[in-house]
Amino acid sequence: MKQKEITGRYADIALRLRAARAYFDMSQKEFAEAADVQQKSYNQWESGDFRASIQGAIKLRERYGISLDFIYVGNMDALPTKMSNALTSILRESASNKSNDRGEA
Repeated sequence: MKQKEITGRYADIALRLRAARAYFDMSQKEFAEAADVQQKSYNQWESGDFRASIQGAIKLRERYGISLDFIYVGNMDALPTKMSNALTSILRESASNKSNDRGEA
């Protein structure tokens, strides 16, 4: 199933959250519930229309080991190496698919 394009003000954060969720191979509902985050809030974060709250980001860090630096600014340095490598691939693939959707080479 093709995911909706992210166009909101916080699209960069949304893309990173979506990539992290893909890394764990979970639905939005599963991912949010396992981190004790309300699904509605998490859905809004992944839409790019709302920025992830600090409290919510901390819950994601505690549950999944996703650094706040990665969530908010895209810094991969604080992530475990395996996760960093996988997320780099996922984000690269996502950017490539976005380019292909627009007919870019």
